[in-house]
Amino acid sequence: MKTEKPQIETDQEPGAPHPRSTFHFLGHHDQEHAIADALSGRRMHHAWLLSGPKGVGKATLAYRFARVALGAATSGSRPLDVDPECVVARRIAALSHPDLFVLRRGLNDRGKPRREISVDDARELGHFFALAPSEGGMRVAIIDAVDDLNRNAANAILKTLEEPPARSVLILICHAPGAALATIRSRCRRLALRPLADEDVRQALMGAGDEALIALAKGRPGRAIALAGQGLDASAIRPERIQSAVARGEAGPILNTLYEKLSGEPFERLATVLELAGEWCRAAGAAQTADVWAEAWSALETLRQEAEGLDMDPRHALARAVSVLDRAAAPRR
Repeated sequence: MKTEKPQIETDQEPGAPHPRSTFHFLGHHDQEHAIADALSGRRMHHAWLLSGPKGVGKATLAYRFARVALGAATSGSRPLDVDPECVVARRIAALSHPDLFVLRRGLNDRGKPRREISVDDARELGHFFALAPSEGGMRVAIIDAVDDLNRNAANAILKTLEEPPARSVLILICHAPGAALATIRSRCRRLALRPLADEDVRQALMGAGDEALIALAKGRPGRAIALAGQGLDASAIRPERIQSAVARGEAGPILNTLYEKLSGEPFERLATVLELAGEWCRAAGAAQTADVWAEAWSALETLRQEAEGLDMDPRHALARAVSVLDRAAAPRR
């Protein structure tokens, strides 16, 4: 059994290379050594929960582990470095390795990403682990991300976690571990990946981004690469003034300017704008300790999912996002 590679990859950031094709890894030395040492020392836990914000490097670390666990020879200064041209690495990059399974959101009948991972998709994980390794080594499954599992899918995953098959490892990627089922968290060894220093983000961009973009990325190299890949000129939106403008109810010009300056498909541009808007909601809530901003963040997340799955007109979704932010700001004006 193998994971098919669809035309749209729901676990890939627009404007950034897919993590399974990424071989350069910055920071997170302790986390990488922890999982590499467990593998080499045959003290491998059957399930690992990699937690941290989107774009910090969780999926990249998961695929680094998968390459070595599935037989790629290490060759570099870090414990999970491998040659990108080795056979195992190339098969994983092509999603053609029979002992690797990736569970992620699928596509609906219209070819659009589903809002969540369904229970039918989750059951495929059990079918995968029911088979013996095709090449005599290990079997590795990556869930990207736990946050996308619906309730029934999460319960289906539990069955595998409770009765792990021999010679198998499950890597669960989680953006908000507090929202994951406690029964899932308790059965995994956790590795928390924190935002990196700005210098690490600057290295990841290799000179392709300015200081304003680095500030927007907030320690997440993957996010910085994605924003740069979408052509964002962060200096043009003056990020140091964004928060106060949003809090004053002046989100419209900011969101529209962002959307216009990004490249890519309309829904990719919309998703980026809504994600940044959600971060501004979090920051406003922290500064003002106001529940209204938490409600605004939740409304934006719901809007993002609806727009992606229901073919909503991006301009209409953008107008709704502006309305959400302006309503949150109204009591504070």
